[in-house]
Amino acid sequence: MKYSSIESEYLIQLIKCALKEQPLPSPPENINWDKLIKLSKQQQVYSVISVLLDSTVLPPAQAEELNAYSQSELIRLLAMKSEFEQFEKELEDNQIKFMPLKGSVLREYYPQQKMRQMSDMDILYDYSKRDTLVKIMKSHGYRLTASCENSDDFFKNPFYTFEWHRELFFEESDFCPHFDLWANAVADKENRYKYHIEETEHFIYTICHMYKHYATNGCGVRFLCDIYLMLKKCCIHLEQAFDKLEEIGISDFSKDAVSLAYAVFDDNDVTDKQQKMLDFMLSNGVYGNMIVDYSQKLDAFNGSKFKYLLDRIFPSKKKMKADYRILEKKPYLLPAYYIIRLCTKMKYNSKAAKQELKEIKKIK
Repeated sequence: MKYSSIESEYLIQLIKCALKEQPLPSPPENINWDKLIKLSKQQQVYSVISVLLDSTVLPPAQAEELNAYSQSELIRLLAMKSEFEQFEKELEDNQIKFMPLKGSVLREYYPQQKMRQMSDMDILYDYSKRDTLVKIMKSHGYRLTASCENSDDFFKNPFYTFEWHRELFFEESDFCPHFDLWANAVADKENRYKYHIEETEHFIYTICHMYKHYATNGCGVRFLCDIYLMLKKCCIHLEQAFDKLEEIGISDFSKDAVSLAYAVFDDNDVTDKQQKMLDFMLSNGVYGNMIVDYSQKLDAFNGSKFKYLLDRIFPSKKKMKADYRILEKKPYLLPAYYIIRLCTKMKYNSKAAKQELKEIKKIK
């Protein structure tokens, strides 16, 4: 297996040893520690490597930086976990079915939960109880920052972020696999409205989630960590999973992802195709590179930045109905909701909008 830099190669070695609870591998003599720490931040794996690296290995400045990142992540993890435990009781009292997804489940497979970083907490829930859920969240001081295609996003200072999903994927997107996680979910023993995702279906969902990012703006190696640990620690019916993924249309991608995970962490051989896949993942952040995403979206408008920006400010009726369900019953309110959407974005997402404009200008 080849690597574009000694920092990316050593990062993979560190991740492998941390996941397999092996001793610290000796660092190369000419390693650039600043570059390594930056790469671990981009890939959101600094909490993984921090269990091996400390001030006895790192220079003082980098040791302090890495320790600060990992400690803040631990504090955030414990706070989010405590916050969610409060919601669980209220969800039960209000008879709202819910199922934790993504990082909140995947972290259970890591040697230490703090090793699996999360930007937010994702929960699938019974959308028929949305009004009650919104009241619960607002009663805890949360504001509804976005009602997106398939989720309602809530935020509270300093860092609490929850995404409540009504669907797994957006119906109108190019990639929208259909499978029902509720069908084979396992009921919790203590909370009759809490459900746990079935392991093989969780694996299928994780591969689909990875593909969604990989096919748009890319994804990082943390997905490989998740896949590898699931394969090692869960009872996954792999042939059944591949059959379903073939139905979805991503059979080749899923097999390459599994083979690459084994190659990276068990030192198996890789094909040229899988090597390119790894290079692409290491060249981007955990959720890829937005330049790639913006470029692909510009292609849909024949490279016209004006048409692209017009679509971003005034999305299609389908997109608006997905974001604001009231428009399904009252379509005449569409002009008013274009204004509401614009005001909301300017209030809560102006920084992101400015960054997007900056990146769009770079694209030729």
